[in-house]
Amino acid sequence: MSFFSTLKAVGAILLCSLVASAAMAGNANEKPFPEQIDRALKQLAEIPGFSCEFIQVVRFSDGGEQRYSGTLSISRPGRFHWKYQRPYEQLYVSDGSGVWHYEADLMQAEYLQSLDTVDPVAMKLLDGQVSRKDVELLGFESAGSDETAYSVTINSSQELLLGLTKYGELRWLESEDVLGNKNRILFINVEKKRRPDDYFSFVPPKGVDVINVADSRLESTDNN
Repeated sequence: MSFFSTLKAVGAILLCSLVASAAMAGNANEKPFPEQIDRALKQLAEIPGFSCEFIQVVRFSDGGEQRYSGTLSISRPGRFHWKYQRPYEQLYVSDGSGVWHYEADLMQAEYLQSLDTVDPVAMKLLDGQVSRKDVELLGFESAGSDETAYSVTINSSQELLLGLTKYGELRWLESEDVLGNKNRILFINVEKKRRPDDYFSFVPPKGVDVINVADSRLESTDNN
């Protein structure tokens, strides 16, 4: 082999080494994806539905706080029954095509075309519609003896905190709005079973004022 051929061969080896080193350095800077999040996403995607009690704590940026409690049921795909019992009663129900919002004290029901009022990112997560490729890990920290808080974004949305056990069970989630108000929902007494489909249907009670609803849907409720 000539001198110049030897130089070319050495140069090629050095170039390959530099590329490999750069790739290894890039991988070293990436955060490893936690097994707990993988487990949580898999559980949420595989179970047909679940029911639980919840406590919701909203901490306002000015130091105030508001607490809510009630029950939540999810049935895949797309059905949910979210009932607030305290401090006042209100209900969000979806059969997968739209969302009814009912406030018994006001005798008022509203038909919503989207999940924006409920929290679309959280609902997609609970409905098992989020996969690993949708999640970007921002960081994590211990939140108790058997619990870790993971900071993530889902499909480049706003930051979301997930409270997970070492087995990947979702205990709570927390979001923060543009005003700095923090909204945490804790899930209690979770039962991994699916409720009947009719549990996720809603017909406004007689005498209730119905707003923002299509004429055909309104006529069907009036006939009942």
